Amino acid sequence: MKKLNHLFRIVVVLFAIFGLFSFVNMVMSPSGTLALSGAEVAVAASAQTQDAPPPRGPEELKNGLFINLTTDDIDRAAMAIGFATKVLNNTDKPVTIFMNTQGVRFADVTIPQNVHKSGKTIHEMLQKFMDDGGVVLLCPVCMVNVGGMAEEDVLDGIIIGTPEYTWSAMFAENVTVLSY
Repeated sequence: MKKLNHLFRIVVVLFAIFGLFSFVNMVMSPSGTLALSGAEVAVAASAQTQDAPPPRGPEELKNGLFINLTTDDIDRAAMAIGFATKVLNNTDKPVTIFMNTQGVRFADVTIPQNVHKSGKTIHEMLQKFMDDGGVVLLCPVCMVNVGGMAEEDVLDGIIIGTPEYTWSAMFAENVTVLSY
């Protein structure tokens, strides 16, 4: 059973990596210009100009934790964010949460938030994680296509992901990737 769980986790991570590469191929045309249309162009352009800190460098991200949050299940999301916050506060590891597919809904400020049995909403948990120094990235394609969101719908402090942000965090030396 443990081998099956381990295999399942590997498959999920591979799908996430495949999705990132697919995103880059979809966004970039052979000429190197954006190949998106409508709202996706606006999202991709705004991701380049928002007031986000510069992507962290390889040394800053070394030995870090990258959590791939794909679920819109409140208990799984709370577990992922709670684990990320504990690792962030109890180790010297940099921690990144990447919200994609169904997980983007937890970044949407226009959706009323349920209170988790811990007494906090996911927004409150994410805010605490970010206040403690964690970084939350949001998949820009999932934000539009799955969440139907615009940049102004995103919880303050969350960075709309680009390959520079996401890949830096995911592929840094000795990074552990977990999926929820």
